[in-house]
Amino acid sequence: MTYYTDTGFNTAVQRPSIIARIHAALELRKQRKALYSLTDEQLSDVGLSREDATKEYSKSIWA
Repeated sequence: MTYYTDTGFNTAVQRPSIIARIHAALELRKQRKALYSLTDEQLSDVGLSREDATKEYSKSIWA
């Protein structure tokens, strides 16, 4: 007996290109910089402290 298991589509996971990964890392850095630039009052409004913002801002671009 033969079983046909071809799903008809490629199930391999496609990794993003190096350009896409660099773009994502730079976008994340931009967002961290924006978070760091908020005032203490604005950070409090979103439930974060200055220490939280500093920790996030100081993370590596690849983290």
